[in-house]
Amino acid sequence: MNPFRYQRPVAPDELIDRTAEVAQLVEWCHSGTLVRLDAPRRYGKTSLVRKLFDEAGKQGTVGILVDMKGVLTLADIVTRVGRGFGALQGPVAKALRPSLEGIEAQFNVSVAGTGGGGGVRMRGRPANEEGALFALLDLPVKFTGKGWKQVIVCFDEFQDVLAVEAADDKLRSAIQHQPDTISYVFAGSEPRLMNQLFAQRRRAFWSQAEPLALEPLNATVCAEHIAARFAETGMDVGDALGPLLRTAQGHPQRTMLLASKLWSRTEAAGGEATLETWQQALVAAKLQVEPECEAQWRGASTREQRVLRAVCLNDGRPYRKAATEAVGIPSGSVETAVAGLVEQTVLRRVETGRFTFIDPLYELYVHDLAESALPEEDGKSPD
Repeated sequence: MNPFRYQRPVAPDELIDRTAEVAQLVEWCHSGTLVRLDAPRRYGKTSLVRKLFDEAGKQGTVGILVDMKGVLTLADIVTRVGRGFGALQGPVAKALRPSLEGIEAQFNVSVAGTGGGGGVRMRGRPANEEGALFALLDLPVKFTGKGWKQVIVCFDEFQDVLAVEAADDKLRSAIQHQPDTISYVFAGSEPRLMNQLFAQRRRAFWSQAEPLALEPLNATVCAEHIAARFAETGMDVGDALGPLLRTAQGHPQRTMLLASKLWSRTEAAGGEATLETWQQALVAAKLQVEPECEAQWRGASTREQRVLRAVCLNDGRPYRKAATEAVGIPSGSVETAVAGLVEQTVLRRVETGRFTFIDPLYELYVHDLAESALPEEDGKSPD
């Protein structure tokens, strides 16, 4: 069986690197600190939170994951919070059942069952959406000290609550007086929107959370993990390891995707990866992500496309005069485009004036487009 999973969050014991981040999160959460967790999509936020829950759970802490992706109404938020409690299992779920059934009766919501991915479903509009939300968020207060040592609630894709008027006000009101035995992690993948929630004075959570941003994975740790997984399945990653690491650039999901493609081709080739099997794996990965890369490219403005091409062709330095002239963009327009691409988590600044793509496979896509547009050495355009 292919040991490299890249389509879903990984189990806590499969998380690569992130030891320091987990330790910091555990420390903050055990002191009741609010935490803002920022990372691009597919950068392992959910996997990290699961590892946090696993580590904190060894000390008697209950972890509750609430997915806020796509919420549009306060009723949606109530449903997602209820679903988070409903996903709990074992004695914790059994203890919660009477309280959830009481909330069902009082606020016209339907409890689908604790455990097994259940939660709270709305029967149309509840009689009191805000009351239902407050009752659900009060459950950790009710149960800490009664079998629950501490509670960590993680709101994943938290920036989406901006679609619900005053939702952050209501959430802040519900949790601000809770004891230190209850902590909250607000995880998001849109820096601009997360900044609206946490960096604007008028918002309820302004300056209320410790920030933690996920960086690319450590190359040495990735190398050790990939080599070990190959060895455990009777194969050798060989000469392919170096180019894989250089291509993936520490991106968690892309590292696993490339390793998965390489493993499959190595198994078919007899068990030892070569530069040839690596090239086959890379081609397969690029073909797989091409539709999403094309959609992302077409969704960018012409100015952003020119800047992305300049980053590709000029060692990440789009401000150079040669770079702006080569892609036909006025130098004064570069800064605005770069700022937008950083906010969209397409680019990351690595040093003053130099940027890199967050998604290395998108970088390859843009680079291939740029290469195909370059004239041949004799000055003629390619056919």
